Amino acid sequence: MSTEPLIRIENLEHGYMMAGQRMLVLQGISFTIDHGEFVAIIGPSGSGKSTLMNMIGCLDLPNEGNYLLDGQNVRKLSDNRLARIRNEKIGFIFQNFNLLPKLSAIENVELPLIYRGISYRERKQKAAEALTRVGLEERMHHRPNQLSGGQQQRVAIARALAGQPPILLADEPTGALDPKTGKEVMQMLQSLNAQGHTIILITHDLEIAEQAKRVIRIHDGQVTEDRRMQS
Repeated sequence: MSTEPLIRIENLEHGYMMAGQRMLVLQGISFTIDHGEFVAIIGPSGSGKSTLMNMIGCLDLPNEGNYLLDGQNVRKLSDNRLARIRNEKIGFIFQNFNLLPKLSAIENVELPLIYRGISYRERKQKAAEALTRVGLEERMHHRPNQLSGGQQQRVAIARALAGQPPILLADEPTGALDPKTGKEVMQMLQSLNAQGHTIILITHDLEIAEQAKRVIRIHDGQVTEDRRMQS
């Protein structure tokens, strides 16, 4: 395995124009994330953490600075290449699950694989394997409205896992769940990390963040803390 970090962010800046003035949302952010880490990025509303998540997920590009993902400088890539990176290298887990209501669990999990051009038989197999990993082998053909909130989030995790991306990017993954179910989802993410998955968790909740192995705190668009949790 390469000794180069999976993610290298250098002096990242991003902003927008308001009333003729440039308002900075991210200001000179720098850090690295290695293969196999479990990192929580925490900050209050308006801190810039969501903008940073969009950068990490290649949903937006920085105005200044560099973002190297697996050694590639994201700022220099075309829109088509960025879309391919999002599909192949990043598994997204959203707060509100983002499942299509008319599709079954296995059909929802298959979606990213369809975009990759994977054959019908292979994507069915990969989707079934991913759902089995999250304990939903008996619920594969249920639609989202036939599943609990926790089960829907497990489907979302399976969808993120199915393509075996190097990064799982989780945006407030427990935000729409009750405390008991949220705890189960966090235990699942910890288990996936123990299996070697790199997980980046975006949250405003310190109690959730401290279940990761490293916490990066964002405030006013800057990194104010970067600490590793005690084992």
